[in-house]
Amino acid sequence: MSGINLKQGVYGGTFDPMHRGHLKIIKESICQLGLDVLYVVVSGDSWMKKNNVVASRQQRQKMAEITLNNHAKICLVNVEISKNSPSYSYQTLEYLKDKNKKADFYFIMGADSVMNMDKWKNPLNILCSSKIVCVPRNNISNQNVKDKLLKIYPHAQVQFLRNIDEKISSTSIRNLIKRNKSQQEYLNKKMYALCRSNNINGINVNK
Repeated sequence: MSGINLKQGVYGGTFDPMHRGHLKIIKESICQLGLDVLYVVVSGDSWMKKNNVVASRQQRQKMAEITLNNHAKICLVNVEISKNSPSYSYQTLEYLKDKNKKADFYFIMGADSVMNMDKWKNPLNILCSSKIVCVPRNNISNQNVKDKLLKIYPHAQVQFLRNIDEKISSTSIRNLIKRNKSQQEYLNKKMYALCRSNNINGINVNK
């Protein structure tokens, strides 16, 4: 396929745990954007979430493998979890673009992350070299997202995913666990079994 500008997406996160909401975003991104491939990046030691990650990087990578289940257009990459230093999204994007120089890149992120993007390491590198694809949040307007991005980079490009239900999040699942509430409906069955057998995120055989 040399000479063809492929459409490639990048979707990163701690995925602690990876749940059906993440999978919905992944599938809708591929469908709505017409992506040829979507790179899913499990973060290593995220400098922004260093005190909020419960599962180890190896456990989170394994949960992602089970949840994604070898989808034809999904490529799970370990560029961040293989590092022994804090991981930065701009470096990951540079790494992927270097391997796919003729591809058009779409950087997928939640509206809440966009609103904090000015605190990221080298956000201009991301905005100059990819189109932002925003996952809406009920409490953040699309206009606020656009204004934030344009303030960082006046030529930023953004589009919004449709039909995304934001009722579920990794944080809400962990909170359910703390209150001994069921979380199984939000997780892939094989991944839930893995969590139970290894007591990942506090999901154990007694719950």
